[in-house]
Amino acid sequence: METGLTRKAIISIFLLVIISRAALAFTGYIGINLFASYTEPAVYENQAPGVIHETAMKLPHLLKETEGFKLSHIATFDSYLYLKIATQGYDKYPIDEPHPPANWVFFPLFPLLLYASGAIVGLFAKVDSAILGMLLSNLLFCLSLIYVYALSLKHGLNERQARTVLILMLLYPTSVFYSLPYTESLFLLLSAASIYYATDKRYALAFLAASLSTVTRVPGFINLFFVVGTVVLHEGFPLTKRYIKPVLYALLSLVPMGLYLLYMKYLTGDFLAPFHEQSLSWYRYTAAPFTNYANYFEKPYFMAPGGWDNGLIAFVVSTAVFIVYLTYLGVNGKNMIRQPHRLLLWVYGALLIVIPFSSQPWYLASVVRYMMVCIPFYLYLVKLTANRENVLFAYQILFACLNVITTIGFFNGYSFMA
Repeated sequence: METGLTRKAIISIFLLVIISRAALAFTGYIGINLFASYTEPAVYENQAPGVIHETAMKLPHLLKETEGFKLSHIATFDSYLYLKIATQGYDKYPIDEPHPPANWVFFPLFPLLLYASGAIVGLFAKVDSAILGMLLSNLLFCLSLIYVYALSLKHGLNERQARTVLILMLLYPTSVFYSLPYTESLFLLLSAASIYYATDKRYALAFLAASLSTVTRVPGFINLFFVVGTVVLHEGFPLTKRYIKPVLYALLSLVPMGLYLLYMKYLTGDFLAPFHEQSLSWYRYTAAPFTNYANYFEKPYFMAPGGWDNGLIAFVVSTAVFIVYLTYLGVNGKNMIRQPHRLLLWVYGALLIVIPFSSQPWYLASVVRYMMVCIPFYLYLVKLTANRENVLFAYQILFACLNVITTIGFFNGYSFMA
């Protein structure tokens, strides 16, 4: 990798992850014991005579009375479904018959890795799949940050700025998902590897990473788009024999998704079951991009029905991301036109932002979590604030504050964090 990626830098990256994850664990622990659960009624008790409030929520008195983390704090929401796929496989229903929400919409690579890890670890010790999923996600997260750090150096940032990129990713409001049995860490790793190897003209590895990302999350095809675009920009025209290998790699990159869809056809009778099930049972409907964001101005809301989305948090974070992305385009648009590689990276990141805002016409459910893997956003934020430390500090404070809220929300069962 990049010369600046020294052993000291790698150790520093691992330490950053450990420190930040310890801080989130402490935040979650305090939140579990200090604030009410979303799904369980709190216990209230009478206060002593003369106290302003007659009753108050009962809180632990001694440290030994506090509640620690349980598997139920981890194996919940999407993580429960990924763990179920890893241990029990996909649901077996004909899609054209009445059925409960099926887990086909959750792509197979992370459950497969979890299954394989469980088989290997199981030879030596018995570890619950939820714990194993957390360990796997944290390992993948560390590896992904190594690639992101190297990418930052490739894109002209110095070591201090590259470290700032990582800190922003660690502070991002939904950063806790990088350490849970979710796909965020795996997708970030494969995305960073796709960009890194494509930029380095190591096309086989770039297509491999992009190909695997397509069976990790829906936006994986955007990684393929970036790799193909980079090949064309590097190799130019006309098409000659030098394109034989990249074209072969591109064709092979379709195999993982093809195998997954064939398996879905076998299970459900529908080749495109993972996509059709989104609207059938999971309330995800294709909409014009940013319809849900525009509708927020017309009908601003605090919490969506069922508690699945805190509109204010989603709107504030989305706006913060848009400001950075559009400002970078305004400042560097002319240069990007003259440097197609830079324009391609901007378009790549823009697509990762557009997709979450094209799956629901009214609510901003999950958009904050979906945008967290947009690597160009962090690069652009650091570049734009190189001489504007107060702006960078404002973003860091915003991210950190919301990170505390969302971490406590997740461990207390608030579904807006799903």
